[in-house]
Amino acid sequence: MEDQKIFQISHITAVFGLGGMMLFAGKITVQEIKIKDLSRNMLEQEVSIEGVVVEIDKSSRSNTYFISLVDGTGRTNVVIFGSVVSDLEKESLIIQSLINRRIKITGTVTEYNGRMELILKDSKSIKIVA
Repeated sequence: MEDQKIFQISHITAVFGLGGMMLFAGKITVQEIKIKDLSRNMLEQEVSIEGVVVEIDKSSRSNTYFISLVDGTGRTNVVIFGSVVSDLEKESLIIQSLINRRIKITGTVTEYNGRMELILKDSKSIKIVA
């Protein structure tokens, strides 16, 4: 009898929990930050940064691009892997056309050679602002 009561309580709790997640999922937003605020405390978190593209490099070994982004508080790199580049090109966005443009990107914070950088999530995670 006791096991059945525990099962019922856990089932009700799970249903309410899932309902709450579905209700509030659309209200969860990505944290918008300045480059100077990037830190190891944010590793593996998704953040959004707006800045100007000042340099674009392409890997000699793959279709991966490295964008240098400045926002007035600092400079960071954004890594765009080949699969995302292909998706962007399908949407008529050529990476080289971003030079000197203001963009807003959403990506995952990572560390490479002691420096914080962002990995672009997907082709919908980059917006041209100006």
